Amino acid sequence: MSLRKGFNYLVVFALLLSPLACLRVTGITSQFVVLNNKEAQHDSATNLILRPYKDSVDKLMNVVIGYTAVQMPKESGKMETLLGNFVTDISLSQCNKKYKSPDNLPADICIMNTGGLRSSIPKGAITKSNIFELMPFDNELVVLTLSGQKTWELLKFVAMTVGEPIAGMSIGIDSEKKPKTSVIQGQAFDSTKTYKILTSDYLASSGTKMRFLTNPIKYEKTGYLIRDAILDYFAEETAKGNIITSKLDGRFYYDTK
Repeated sequence: MSLRKGFNYLVVFALLLSPLACLRVTGITSQFVVLNNKEAQHDSATNLILRPYKDSVDKLMNVVIGYTAVQMPKESGKMETLLGNFVTDISLSQCNKKYKSPDNLPADICIMNTGGLRSSIPKGAITKSNIFELMPFDNELVVLTLSGQKTWELLKFVAMTVGEPIAGMSIGIDSEKKPKTSVIQGQAFDSTKTYKILTSDYLASSGTKMRFLTNPIKYEKTGYLIRDAILDYFAEETAKGNIITSKLDGRFYYDTK
């Protein structure tokens, strides 16, 4: 359940149990209210009802889950970013550990979209709230088996957009923004092969211009949220005493030779 959905349920539950429940509702209006420490934003009755639930949510979300060595800013218009590498690398490695496909073959590539990364990850102490801000929606990881032809469309799209987050591959882009050199899991791209693509259920449903993800040879639901993959990674690395980091490794580059 998402944080926003969960909080909405708490509000309804609180209202039903409050003395206000005996009143007859004659109309409903809605307004977005930022839950912060500015008490003036809430009338006294509403604040009295919501305060215990907000405090409970704050206590849960402000738990420190690990530490980062570098800031991972949300950036657009760049070939490669620390944040994009971080999210796709974790999604690919965690999903391949947690989800076992019926054919026992792991996903080859992970592709996300920059717009789906909603906030930066700061340097230093990281809380659950930071991860929910990064991934506020309940997007599930799915594995799509694509033909070589559709995988080629993916490569052309990535080369043209120059910067959608990817993992499991590197791609050299020519002066016309076309894929020139593509290496997937250490092997040169082969148009006669099929490839397993890890992405979000939103992107798989053609939530953006990635239409090559639709009508795959096979569609596998993992039941694993992107947010949970990141939280699991933090828990595992923190338990080992490791500081979380990310790096640029040249998975995007211009190949103009």
